[in-house]
Amino acid sequence: MKLIKLFVIIFSICPFISPAQNENWASDSLSIYQAKIDEVLKKENFKDAITLFSILYDKGASNLDPRIFDFLYSSLENPLVQKEAELLARIQHNLGNMEFYRSDFNAAKKAFKLALGNYQKAGMRESAAGMAMNLGIIQERSNQYDSALLAYDQALPIFQELKDTAGVATVLENIGLAYSYKGNYDLALNYMEKTDSVLQTNTPFNSGRWTNLYYNKTTIYNSLGEYENALFFALKGLKLSEELEDARRINLGYIMLEDTYDNLDDKENWLKYVKLAKVFAEKSENGLRVADLNFKLSRFHLDSESYDSAFHYAEKGMEYYLNNNYAEGKTRGQILIGKIYFSQGQYRNAISEYQSALSNLTNLDSREIASVYHNLGLSYSRVGDFSKADEYLNKALNYRLDFGQKSSLAPTYLALSESNRDRGNFKAAYDNFIQYKAYEDSIFNETKSKQIAELQTQYETEQKDQTILKLEQQSEIQRLQTETQKSQIYLSLGGIIILVLVAFGFFYRSQLKQKTNTELALKNEEIAKQNSEKELLLKEIHHRVKNNLQIISSLLSMQSRGIKDLKVIDAMKESQSRVKTMALIHEKLYQYENLASIDMQAYIRQLSDFLTQTYGKNKEIQVIIRSEEINLDIDTAVPLGLITNELLSNALKYAFEDSQKGTIEIDLKKFSANSYRLVVSDSGKGIDQDIDIEKSSSLGLRLVRTLTRQINGNLSISSQEGTTFSIEWQSENLAA
Repeated sequence: MKLIKLFVIIFSICPFISPAQNENWASDSLSIYQAKIDEVLKKENFKDAITLFSILYDKGASNLDPRIFDFLYSSLENPLVQKEAELLARIQHNLGNMEFYRSDFNAAKKAFKLALGNYQKAGMRESAAGMAMNLGIIQERSNQYDSALLAYDQALPIFQELKDTAGVATVLENIGLAYSYKGNYDLALNYMEKTDSVLQTNTPFNSGRWTNLYYNKTTIYNSLGEYENALFFALKGLKLSEELEDARRINLGYIMLEDTYDNLDDKENWLKYVKLAKVFAEKSENGLRVADLNFKLSRFHLDSESYDSAFHYAEKGMEYYLNNNYAEGKTRGQILIGKIYFSQGQYRNAISEYQSALSNLTNLDSREIASVYHNLGLSYSRVGDFSKADEYLNKALNYRLDFGQKSSLAPTYLALSESNRDRGNFKAAYDNFIQYKAYEDSIFNETKSKQIAELQTQYETEQKDQTILKLEQQSEIQRLQTETQKSQIYLSLGGIIILVLVAFGFFYRSQLKQKTNTELALKNEEIAKQNSEKELLLKEIHHRVKNNLQIISSLLSMQSRGIKDLKVIDAMKESQSRVKTMALIHEKLYQYENLASIDMQAYIRQLSDFLTQTYGKNKEIQVIIRSEEINLDIDTAVPLGLITNELLSNALKYAFEDSQKGTIEIDLKKFSANSYRLVVSDSGKGIDQDIDIEKSSSLGLRLVRTLTRQINGNLSISSQEGTTFSIEWQSENLAA
């Protein structure tokens, strides 16, 4: 993911001109530019010299011709160039970019440091801040996140003093990503929100600059395991990029979506975007990106158990990282090759690769270290070295807890569970599996449920064996007693034989009845189990519905941030209130044991508290609730909750416009077997006496009218000493 940030935020992108267009340029034109540069330097015309060097940079960035590199480096030794700090800084700046493009990160870092010093010497503070930014990014490339943060801290006050909001936004965004690489995702998201606030001050929402923020939020949410949020921002960024017809940013969208769909285990969409991204990377001759995509294709073939293809793509990716001495890439490649060996059962070879990856990790803050420890622990478990397995798995667990990588905790707990199971430590295996289930977001995974049952069974085997032994002893005693009784019967007189036959008849009936009762008990137990499972599933459904409604409310809140029209903001707030009203219903359903009905007294009180905080927090308005303990089914509770929401929010907003105090009363009563009455009244200024609710243009009143009809109720309005709405209905007359 760090590759994306480098190109999204700081470095100017080299023009995508085909090599055929430029392969002869250095031979044909370089000497002409050299002569012209020598001419303007002798006249100390540094302004024209800067222009000519800029043209050379454009050509060099396009084809990375070594002759242009040689000329630029030799120019740094020219005494006339050394006389002008700005010219010297710009040449070093250009060389740093070009070295970055050909993946020589050490040379790029050296050039940027020299450019930073010369920009400062020339008094070009903004350019110096830009160089500090580039140095920060290069430090991140080497996993030196603390050094990167120091560089960003050096740049931030310069941009702030210059009131360069674009520069401030860029620094804040880079700081956020640096913290995400350190595993501090909450702080990373905080800096992303700061970036959002700065961009809103002067950046149009159709600007391509927003795609950078959307894509970087995608990166962080993927690291957090919040894949739905990641998908939301990735698609948002791709849509904007396509509207702008920006090929580079469209490709970044492919990159984000391929990672997100990989996390969502949507292989079809993942492969689609990997192929699109690889076409772009090969066309632009981006070796680093092609290597990364080769690793992804290797993982795809690994999942498909096509091990030869997996090795092929892994080795192609490793070739690039080895040639460019890119430590992080080599580490990821060794982990990948280790996984291929592991999948083939070659655990010793896998351990060797993982140990090599561990030795290449120079920064203990790298997120890859947790992955290496996890895979080492898993491999040692397979070869029976459980001591080392526990050591590495617990290290992985500690790192992932420190990094906040919730999505990675589940497989580590599962690995610990399997390791303990294999050595016969079933109690620890069961405890680890419970931890795994706590982080594994699904109640529908039957395979994992079966594993829990098997672990529990193995843990209780010893107790069950003892119970079976006791039962067998009791059975033997009963058998001996039966044989004794038979012997006595055979020795008895004929008259006693008749009594025995009668007794046998009763015994047979008793056994038959006992068998029937046992079968009935088993069936009842199975029915109870099924009912319990269905109840759990129903609670989960209500929970997810509540979460989805909460997401809708959050999306409405996010949408309203950039809106300045007060009427639209008010409408968005009303929509949020209505969504919250429905969400509360589902929240109540999954929180309480009774899934068939809602406690309306508690629901109205919670709804009142929410609306009072939303609309009436600046006034002294008392809301009095006189509801009886009434339980209503969801078909009645949802429309009634929406009616209460509309009437209460309407009273809070409009009834007391001319005063700071007031009273609102909500009265819900059952006045006969199936008849109910809801009364909402206020002590405010009162509603217009001539209002016709059937023809009212108010959306709220139209909703009240429609929802009242839905429950086949009768609505009446009174406007004496305030406003009173009264609704009566019968529970058996609900509309379908």
